[in-house]
Amino acid sequence: MPNKYTQDDLILFIYDELTEKEKFNIQKALETSPELNKEYHSLLQVVGSLDSLSYEPNPSSVEIILEHSHHEEHFH
Repeated sequence: MPNKYTQDDLILFIYDELTEKEKFNIQKALETSPELNKEYHSLLQVVGSLDSLSYEPNPSSVEIILEHSHHEEHFH
């Protein structure tokens, strides 16, 4: 039987964005489908990696914004 759940469904499951019935159905599918379970665990790793990332703006972008701000101050 082909898997009826998509990566989108699994992501919603991971972020707890489903109804109780949907969560129950996916949980049952995870218990019976090794392929779906493998995909779920792969997505859990990706989500974990995303949660640990930190971002900093490029220094040149910050400089451009500061220059623009400074320029605007002188004309108002």
